[in-house]
Amino acid sequence: MKSTFVRVLLTSVVFFMFSPTGWCQNLRIDGIELTGNQITKNFIILRELPFSVGDTIPETEFPEQLRLARENLNNLLLFNFVEISPLRSVDDPALVTVIIQVEERWYIWPLVEVKLEERNLSTWLQDCDFTKITIEAGARIDNFLGLKHKLVVAVHGGYQWGVFLGYRDISLGRQGKHFMSMDLQGNVSHNLDIITKKDKPARFNIPDIILEKTVDTRINYSFRPDIRTIHNISFMHEFTILADTVLKLNPHYWGNDKLQRNAFRLNYKYRLDQRDYHPYPLNGYLVQAGVNTYVTSDASIRYAQLTLGLQYFKQIPGSRWYFSTVFSGGYSLSNTQAYILEKAIGYDNNMMRGYEYTVADGQSFAILNNTIKYNILKKKTFTLNWLSFLPKFNKIHLSIYANAHFDMGYAYDKWNYQLNTLSNQFLYAGGIGIDLVTYYDMVIGIDYSVNKQNYHGFFSWKNLFFSIKVPFI
Repeated sequence: MKSTFVRVLLTSVVFFMFSPTGWCQNLRIDGIELTGNQITKNFIILRELPFSVGDTIPETEFPEQLRLARENLNNLLLFNFVEISPLRSVDDPALVTVIIQVEERWYIWPLVEVKLEERNLSTWLQDCDFTKITIEAGARIDNFLGLKHKLVVAVHGGYQWGVFLGYRDISLGRQGKHFMSMDLQGNVSHNLDIITKKDKPARFNIPDIILEKTVDTRINYSFRPDIRTIHNISFMHEFTILADTVLKLNPHYWGNDKLQRNAFRLNYKYRLDQRDYHPYPLNGYLVQAGVNTYVTSDASIRYAQLTLGLQYFKQIPGSRWYFSTVFSGGYSLSNTQAYILEKAIGYDNNMMRGYEYTVADGQSFAILNNTIKYNILKKKTFTLNWLSFLPKFNKIHLSIYANAHFDMGYAYDKWNYQLNTLSNQFLYAGGIGIDLVTYYDMVIGIDYSVNKQNYHGFFSWKNLFFSIKVPFI
């Protein structure tokens, strides 16, 4: 009786181990079918996939591979909608054909931009100075030749005058591991931020004097060893002529008393991006670190900066709640005092909500942005029948998020702290806001914040992913 029980038990175990329902089956990618990419070349899509034809994937891991594929294709910013469907073979369920359907965006844009000449929308709205507007006109072609290249030709006038020519994201091979970009820009300006006083950049406008003339050339090389990792090297040459008025207003504007300069920048940035959707991430993380250098042709000005950026986004499981924390920091060394090299909090993407109207200059800084969000409206897709004659625009998606935020920061300035109060002190601010996320990477955000100095108000802090020109360069 006992031996019979043992035989039955062993037989059951062996059957379970080798039964299709008792162990993890491997799936084999038998084919990948692409539809909807009338302009985009097939290999541009295929190289973003974490799998290829012939790969064998454990069945339990397959849903995660499909999720990564969808995120990678969305982050190309070439498509309004991406759908991925696996189709199993009737004859052999282990064989899977992956069907990828994309809906391409509109790629040719007449470039008409009304640019507000301030650091952000909130600052411009303080005065609503319509003289601080630059109008840019030209053309931009996204996905040029169906290769994800970007070609831009533009001229601008008004508050600033100049020309721009850019050819970007040039793939040096079908594998998508090596890229180049080239930019050429010339500017003539009667307006210039020359010094910071009372924690605000003092912009001078002298209609009869050209304060600055510049010609900038940039060559950029990127190496992408895998889909979400990038090493980026940029080399820039800057030729600049200043009016002597600039150095009379601020002798330390750019580190010496010469009115003409050839300068070079060599920058390196490492980037590991595991976020689900770059324009408005909800899950994932980003790690980036870099070295920026600046040196004049006579080596009289020498500057180096180390930067670090960390971002983490997470959905609270089973809920509509999300939280995120974003750190950005920099540490710089220079052989002389130079105002143009001392931009810390309030410049570029180094922002604190609640301090949109001000800046904190310095050689070193650290910022921590903390946010919790609630999804008021889940992603909805609408078809606008009255725009049926424009199929690239009549189908839109929309989602809405409420947020509460708390930001902290510190900027160390060893030079001009006597003129300003926000440097060399711990800063913090908190508030609430609402974000609307829609197609063509548009994010509209309005925040109400109160800062340490007890200043409060509505601040449009979001790095708006569009201006009046849609979309952006």
